[in-house]
Amino acid sequence: MSLTITPDKQIGFTLSRGDQATKSMLTLANNTGDYFAFKVKTTQPRRYLVRPNQGLVKPGESEEVTIILVDKDKQMLLTDFEQIGPGALESSKDKFLIQSCKVEEEFYNTTKAKGSAKDLAEALTTMWQKISAEKTLVSNTKLQVKHTVDTQSLSSNNNSSSAGYGAVQQSADRIREGMQGTSQNGPGSEGLMPEQQFKNDANLRKKYDELVAFSVNLTAERDILNNALEQAKRDLNREMAARMSAEDSAVRAPSGGGRTKPGATAGQVEEKKAGKKGFTFFQLMLVAVIMFFAGKYVGAGGNVKAVFGGATGGVNPAEL
Repeated sequence: MSLTITPDKQIGFTLSRGDQATKSMLTLANNTGDYFAFKVKTTQPRRYLVRPNQGLVKPGESEEVTIILVDKDKQMLLTDFEQIGPGALESSKDKFLIQSCKVEEEFYNTTKAKGSAKDLAEALTTMWQKISAEKTLVSNTKLQVKHTVDTQSLSSNNNSSSAGYGAVQQSADRIREGMQGTSQNGPGSEGLMPEQQFKNDANLRKKYDELVAFSVNLTAERDILNNALEQAKRDLNREMAARMSAEDSAVRAPSGGGRTKPGATAGQVEEKKAGKKGFTFFQLMLVAVIMFFAGKYVGAGGNVKAVFGGATGGVNPAEL
């Protein structure tokens, strides 16, 4: 069992020109014998003001929640409607989520006794955090947002010279009336027949719609390019940081009490390591060549002692 929410599937906002706030109401009724806490969330927290956004409801009572559409966003939606048409409001992805759960009577009484709105909000926030951590059973109700436009308010504000969908539609209506009632009166005040005027306005409307669509696509491409550029900058910074870190590690890494110079090749590093462990390849080759020539000299009847400068106690071949 949970709170009864009205409306339960869709919440509507009627848009109109003027200073009057655009708002909608939610009713949360507790038709059970338990105490409930509720919280209201939205996918557009900067577009809507929810008062109150959380609270408590005791058995047999209900709570009214007021949702106000921010005036700046209202004007933006009305402008989109005037420029693009009704299709601009049909793709709204705004949603609300109403969460509710049971609470103890003691919690209800102690929280309400605090009196201060700030203390009440802090107590409820702490409670919801505990509920999320303990995975307590929570009832969720989702509401889809639907925006509609009061066209009468638009026509009263755009009678003179408003651009966009509404103005073109009104101009087309006036031209149709002229075609029906004054076709026999000859050209219009601008020197054009009603049929020509209607055709010109239709062409202008078509071009205007194409321009709006092009602007929307251009803005989307700009956002994509900006995101790609930022990602490329981040990747470059990470790669440079990793490279600098690797170079620093190579410089600071100890190797037999010494350091490897920055920019040293792999062969130089290996040669240095080999030199510290034993003979180098060059030294071994030099010893091999010397031994090779010494062997040939001895084989040819030479004196081994003469070869090594008397350092060895070799045997004279004449004595054998």
